[in-house]
Amino acid sequence: MHLLLGHPQDPCCRGVLHLLEARNHPARLITNPMAHPSRFAWRLDNTESASQFAWDDEQPIADDDLAGVLVRSTGWIDPAGWEAADLAYMQAETQAALLAWLWSLACPVVNRLPSALWYRPRVPPLSWQSMMRQCGLPTPEILVTNMDEEARAFGRRLDREGVDGTVYGPLTSDARYLVSGDADWNGLAVLQRSAPVSLTYPHGAARLACVVGDQVVWQGDPSPEMAALEPALRRFAAIVGLTFVELALAPTQQGICVIQVEPHANLEHFGEAAQERIVEAIVHLLTAEAG
Repeated sequence: MHLLLGHPQDPCCRGVLHLLEARNHPARLITNPMAHPSRFAWRLDNTESASQFAWDDEQPIADDDLAGVLVRSTGWIDPAGWEAADLAYMQAETQAALLAWLWSLACPVVNRLPSALWYRPRVPPLSWQSMMRQCGLPTPEILVTNMDEEARAFGRRLDREGVDGTVYGPLTSDARYLVSGDADWNGLAVLQRSAPVSLTYPHGAARLACVVGDQVVWQGDPSPEMAALEPALRRFAAIVGLTFVELALAPTQQGICVIQVEPHANLEHFGEAAQERIVEAIVHLLTAEAG
């Protein structure tokens, strides 16, 4: 049995489910194996780990019966009927148990997230910088400062390099703003009185890449410079512990750079041909060991 943890509306889960069934691999798509209507039991000690779960009146499935797991959900609980405090507690307990259980499984698991990503799915680009450098992936220079003069000096340097403006991006969201005139710099100085700001180079149109195992699937045809980064993209996915991850690359004044990492890849960001290749690659990861 292949287990897909995700929402029925997720096109990735639907695509993988249909392809598995078309190839006669039993599969089940559920949102959370530890919430109703599932029945879950897990016994573990210093020497062994054994679990089983079932739906309705069906026969229980043991962890040894799992051929592979695709993780697209972190243990969502339906909030209907819950008090806010109780819901927060149960959500936290369920997430912790589900994460530990996924790491106890011996079968192939795509994506078995490390705890840092499990609990913090929205990671700012700045957090990936050191790991990207280890892998040979270029990233745009970023300045984080609460000093107005430092920020303006960075903007003047970009202007001398022929760059049209400086990009300000909050560390807590994907929003981006172009800083180009005195009014913009004065507004940024006001923000710096309360918190540091993050500044970087503007970039051109982004090209998406999805790393699935040892394959790199592009949305459209990559430039030769981007295609040359495929080995580094695979190294990055391996270092961060992701077998299925989406990245955005774009031209900047400093060359081609990675500008965004999405640990929860979005299939809908890619065209039909790329989606088919991504689904095929996921199914290969789930079934390769059995094959």
